[in-house]
Amino acid sequence: MNKEFLLFENDLRQALAAPNASPEFVDRLKQHLKQVATSVVPRSQRVRKLKPAWVVAVCIIFVLAAGILLIGPEKVYAEVLKLLGYIPGIGIVDQSQPVRVLSEPVRVTRDGVTVSVNQALLTTEKTQLDYGFSGVPLSAYPRQEAVSGCVEQEYILLPDGTKIAKDDPIPLDVDQATFVIPCLFNTLPDTVPTDWEIPLTFIPLPPDTTVLPVQESTPDATIPAGTPGVAIPSSIQIDEIIQTEDGYILIGWFHANLPDTEQLQLTSVTYTDANGDLIDTSYPEDIDLSSSEEPVGLYDFPWAIKFSSKDIAFPITMHYSGKIYTKVDLAAPLEFEFDAGDEPQEGREWEINHDFDLDGSNFRLVSIRSTTGRTYGGYSLTFESDEEVSFSMQVKDHPAIGGGGGPYSRSMEFEEVPTGKMVFQFDDFYKLSGTRDWEEQWQPDMLPTPQAEDQQETSACLDSDSYQELPVWPDAQNGRIVLTQLNPQTQMVLQSTDGKETLFTIPRPTRGILNSDGTKLAYPSDDGIVIVDLATLQESLLPNSGGYDLHWSPDDRYIAALNQGSDYGIGITALDGSGSKQLTNLGYESIAGWSPDGNLLYYAMPDAGDKGFMLKAVNVNTGSVHDLFILDDSSRKAPYPAVSPDGLWVAYRGRDNSSLYIKGMDGSSAKLLLDKPADAISRIVWERGSHWLGVSLLTGQNSDGEIILMQFENCEIYKLPELHGELDGIFIPQ
Repeated sequence: MNKEFLLFENDLRQALAAPNASPEFVDRLKQHLKQVATSVVPRSQRVRKLKPAWVVAVCIIFVLAAGILLIGPEKVYAEVLKLLGYIPGIGIVDQSQPVRVLSEPVRVTRDGVTVSVNQALLTTEKTQLDYGFSGVPLSAYPRQEAVSGCVEQEYILLPDGTKIAKDDPIPLDVDQATFVIPCLFNTLPDTVPTDWEIPLTFIPLPPDTTVLPVQESTPDATIPAGTPGVAIPSSIQIDEIIQTEDGYILIGWFHANLPDTEQLQLTSVTYTDANGDLIDTSYPEDIDLSSSEEPVGLYDFPWAIKFSSKDIAFPITMHYSGKIYTKVDLAAPLEFEFDAGDEPQEGREWEINHDFDLDGSNFRLVSIRSTTGRTYGGYSLTFESDEEVSFSMQVKDHPAIGGGGGPYSRSMEFEEVPTGKMVFQFDDFYKLSGTRDWEEQWQPDMLPTPQAEDQQETSACLDSDSYQELPVWPDAQNGRIVLTQLNPQTQMVLQSTDGKETLFTIPRPTRGILNSDGTKLAYPSDDGIVIVDLATLQESLLPNSGGYDLHWSPDDRYIAALNQGSDYGIGITALDGSGSKQLTNLGYESIAGWSPDGNLLYYAMPDAGDKGFMLKAVNVNTGSVHDLFILDDSSRKAPYPAVSPDGLWVAYRGRDNSSLYIKGMDGSSAKLLLDKPADAISRIVWERGSHWLGVSLLTGQNSDGEIILMQFENCEIYKLPELHGELDGIFIPQ
C-alpha cells in the first residue's frame, strides 16, 4: 500500500533485531496515536501558530520511531493496516482519526430542480461530499461548443463566515455548515435557479456503523501467478482485500509494462472461478481510486471489483487480454493532396484508391466523403491495409475540432470546413504485432464456509440456468407482436406471436405501438405520427404531432410522445385533431405509461439522490407534477419503466441492465422477477389486459434479441423462438 514505508521497513529490519512487543503495549500505542491525531490543528483554520503544530509533529515522529524500535517494523505496519476500515456506502477510512458523517441526506427543490447532498465523510485531512441534482432541462445547457455554461466553484460556508473549498477539512468543533452552489455546472444564465444554500449537520461516525477491515494482499506462493502459454508474467497487482457480508472487494493495479514502441488495446477482462465459470463482478462505487500514489504509465490503471462468493470455487482467475501494436518508423508523415472543389456537396464521395508503402506492407486510402455533423461539417475517409494498423490523421494547416472512427474508417469535423486543395497527413503508425495475456489467481487465506440456503428467501422467476429450459409459446394462443428488427436490416414489423405471419413492415428504424384493441398501429416518422388501420393497412398522418417513444392513452384518444428537436420533454396529441399539449420540458424523461382513467401520465428520470430513477406522475389536465417513489436498484442508464395498464405495478430494468424488477404502485418493496437470464434487457412492454409482461433480451447466442412473455404472479414464462428484435408492443386476445 505504501511502498516507501515498506522499503524503510526492510532496511530497518536488517539493522535491528527488535524483540516482540506485548499486546498491551501495542494497544496503548494504538490508543495514543488516535489521541494525538485528534489534537492536530485542522488545516482549514489557516492558523499561523506554528510552534504547537511542530511540537505535535515531533511527538508523533518520536512515538512512531520508538514504537518501531521496540515492536519491530513488521508489527507496526500490521497495526497501521488495522486502522483502515471500509464502510459500505462511504468507502475506506482511517480509523486512527476522527471520522464524521452527514446526520441525514438533505434535499432542496426550487422551480422543479432538486439538489441533494446524499452523504458526507469528514476527516482531519479532507471533506468528501456526495451530491447531485436533477430536474435541469436540456435547454439549460449550451448547444454549441463555442458557448460555455457556469464554471463557478462550489464552496463550504462555516458559521463564522469563513469560506473553504468543498474538499477542505472542516474544523472538529464545527458540526454545522452550509454547502453553497453559486450555479449548477455548465448551465446557462437565467435558465435554472442559482445561489443554492444547502444546510448540513455533521455527527461522529455512529458506533454501530459497520466497519470492515481492509487487508493488505500477500501473494500466496502455492498459487501460480500464471498458466502455461501465458507469454508475459502477471502484471495484475492486488493491493487490498475487503471481506464483505456476502463476498469480497479486491483493489489493485494493472501494469502493462510496455516499451515506448508498443501500444495496447485491451479486448477483454474476465474473472472465472476454479470450475471455469464466469464470476459476476461489479465496480464498488464507494471506492475512490483517484488517490492512489502508484506510478502511472500510459497503459497502467487502478481497478476494483466486488463479487459474491456464493457458489464460487476458489481460486479465482483474473484474465486480461489485449492487442499489441508496434510502432512503424517513418521518416515523415504519409501525405495525399486532394482537391474537394469550392463547395463540396453533402454526401459527395470521391474514389481515391491511393496506395502507400508502410514499411513493406500496403496501406490504401480508398475514398473520401463530404459529411455534415450535428453542428459542423468535415470529411470521412475509408482505408484498407495488409495489416491492422492504428494511426493519427489530420489536414495540414487545418486543425480539426472533432472526429472518430477505427482502423478502416475515420472522420474529422472542422469549425470551418476546408475546401479546394488540401493535404491529408497520416502519421504515428502502429502495426498489430500480436496479442498478449495477463493472468493472476487469488483466493482468501481462509476459504468461506458455504452458507445454508434461506428457505424463506423468494427466488426470481427466471435466471440464466432456467432460461435454457423455457417452454415455447403455444401455437393455440394467438397474438400480435410489434418488433424493431436489427437484421438483416433495421425495420419495424408487426408479426403473429408464432412468427409465421408478418402483417406489416416499415423498412427503417422506428418504434411502433398498438392501441388497446389491437386494431391500430402508431409509429413516428419524419413528418409526424402515422396511424395505420390494420384492417385496411391505410395510413394517416396525425396533425400537429411528432416525437418518439409513443404511448396510447387507455381510451385511445391521445398519444403521448417524447418530443425531439428544440421542444424537449413529453407532449400529448389528440387523435381528433384538437391539438397538442406540452407536459414536461426536461429532455431525458422515460415515459412509463398512463393511469387507468387517463388523467395521469407516468414517467421516470434520474434522481439527485443517486439511488435510481424517480417515478413521477403528471396530471394531463392541470400539468401538476408530483414524485411517487424511487425505482429501487434501477438501471443508471435506462430502466425502461413500464406501468401496467391496470395501474397496479411498474416493471423496470435493474442496475445491472440484465435483471427485471416489479414494484407495486403503492410504493411497496420491489421484487426481482428475472435474475440476469441474459446479457441485457432491451425492452419491457405490458399487454393491455395486464395479464402478460413481454421482455426482449440480448443473449450470447442471439444478439438480435429474443422475446419472452410471462405472468409474474405464478412465474408462467414462455419463449417466442421465431421472433427476434427489440419488443415494442403486444396484443393478446382475451
